[in-house]
Amino acid sequence: MFENDYTFNGKHATYIKYLVDEANLYERYIDVLMNGAVYGLLYNKTSHRDRESQDRARVYADAFANCREDCMFLYRLAMLLDKTGGLNDDQLVDRAFRDDSEGARNDKVKDNLELFYSYVLGGIEILYESLTDGCTVEVDYIDKAVDKMKSFHEEIHGVSLGDRISELIRDYDHNR
Repeated sequence: MFENDYTFNGKHATYIKYLVDEANLYERYIDVLMNGAVYGLLYNKTSHRDRESQDRARVYADAFANCREDCMFLYRLAMLLDKTGGLNDDQLVDRAFRDDSEGARNDKVKDNLELFYSYVLGGIEILYESLTDGCTVEVDYIDKAVDKMKSFHEEIHGVSLGDRISELIRDYDHNR
């Protein structure tokens, strides 16, 4: 996984190019991909590949190679947190850690990657909408990004990572 190029099409390609090349909010396309995964998961937003336009943006394999651990972490997190398939906790753990043990040729891995990228696409839509609405010059984009980070910080403020992990472990132990 994350060994080949990935091509965004349509509006998602347009959004990525805009966030990187025009608004200068991200350095690389893979940064938008990873942030998209985070926002898609946080806001439980998924989307499908857009094939309405011919626009394309590609994340190259060498970018994945440099960020493979981060991408794998986000992938596994998505597989653990997505509850849309009605899977129990053991099945979620299998999906996150065992399905890919046979490599990317496995049909389960293809489905899982499609699910992961649906969160990426949904998150990219959130990023684009929230970071560009009403902006006309570069300073506007920076101000929007700072406001978004402050808002994000306020949403999670007061809940320590240790508390969240403990809560997840308690829930997992309770449901077994």
